[in-house]
Amino acid sequence: MKQWIVLYKKELLEMVRNYKMLWIPIVFILLGVMQPISSYYMPELLDTFGGLPEGTVLEMPTPTGAEVFIQVVSNYGLLGVLILVLSAMGVISAEKQSGVAAMVMIKPVSYTSYILSKWAGLLTITLISLFVGSIASWYYTNLLIGTVPFNRMAQSVLIYSLWLTFVVTITLFFSTIMKGNGSVAFLTVLVVFTLAALTSFMGEVMSFSPATMTEHSGQMVLVGELDSSFVPAFMVTLSVLILILILSVQVFKKKELLE
Repeated sequence: MKQWIVLYKKELLEMVRNYKMLWIPIVFILLGVMQPISSYYMPELLDTFGGLPEGTVLEMPTPTGAEVFIQVVSNYGLLGVLILVLSAMGVISAEKQSGVAAMVMIKPVSYTSYILSKWAGLLTITLISLFVGSIASWYYTNLLIGTVPFNRMAQSVLIYSLWLTFVVTITLFFSTIMKGNGSVAFLTVLVVFTLAALTSFMGEVMSFSPATMTEHSGQMVLVGELDSSFVPAFMVTLSVLILILILSVQVFKKKELLE
């Protein structure tokens, strides 16, 4: 345990030194506040820059606070995922290329502690960014659009964090088996967005997919409760995460021993 704590602290210190602990949360905050602000000022923007004929009356339905917050989650599902993947793609592959991983493993460090410390570091920055961005979005949504109960927002974000946890875990896995950072990013994005697309188009068949956490997150904001498919989807997601972590450790161990 002490070994893991030391490695985890090293990951956090490294993220502070390369400013990831600063710029990733800032980007999530910007993504979070853009949606309620743009929704609030959209009629004025269209009236000013829309190029509509003089005298045209444009009536747009005012979105509810819950609908705006769901759009925020959608932004995180696209731009947020890309940012996380690009920031995490070299978490192991870059250290293998530079020789840092070999230097660490020369010491009496277990493969499990090494992989899990990397995963915990990625998860820490992911959850911090998601929660500060969501709180900023919730504040501006309540201020400009309409009230979203805090408990619904918090539960929704907690559910959605499972999907982002899946994303960073997949990134970690590909970083253990690939040498180039570009390959890691490409494969991760391919798997993540393919899974999301299949889940969207094949709802009943893919009802247990980790990507359904996005839908359950939105449902929590809108109606304040979850349907019966959440628990099976949660259990499958948790099992997949554990399996990927075990595979990451085993693949990394095998590659290190061969090299």
